Amino acid sequence: MTLILSRKELCHSSKRAAYAILPESGAKWLCHLAGLINECYSKFFTGQLLESCILGLLIFASLSIFGIPYAGVTAILTAICAFVPYIGAYLSCGIGVILTLLASPGKVFTCIIVYTITQFIENQFIYPHVVGNSVGLPPIYTLAAVVLGDRISGLLGMIFAIPMMAVVYTLASEGIQRALHNRKIEGLE
Repeated sequence: MTLILSRKELCHSSKRAAYAILPESGAKWLCHLAGLINECYSKFFTGQLLESCILGLLIFASLSIFGIPYAGVTAILTAICAFVPYIGAYLSCGIGVILTLLASPGKVFTCIIVYTITQFIENQFIYPHVVGNSVGLPPIYTLAAVVLGDRISGLLGMIFAIPMMAVVYTLASEGIQRALHNRKIEGLE
């Protein structure tokens, strides 16, 4: 409860400081931006959690169908590691392969193939929709954000690029909508 109160107090103090220091229009814009960033990051982490659970279930189901040992452990590790977009789940694949090698060496190749195919399907079709929809981004922007984030800042860039792209996308959409409204152009929503 104190954490929530201190967060609310911090927000209130920051808002008061913005209105005290900046012109009213600047303070309004800054508060709008801060709220948008907060909303996008909250939605992103919620979407990421949902996506991690979906991926864990898919890995568990696919490995179980092919009789791969330690499917549950590998699925749980996959769900945990999936918080790093596109790459994290492959880290858990390595552990799954080691466990499979220890329990049933003849199924290692099958484990790698099943895991890779399941991961590929999830990365290409499910992840962009689940996480993109959670922050309000079309899937192509979600993929572009991750690629750009990787190029700019590596692993950290991949994690934080999607919510930042959502903020930029929302601000651009608001700007376009405002411009169309100011020019009195209707029907282009």
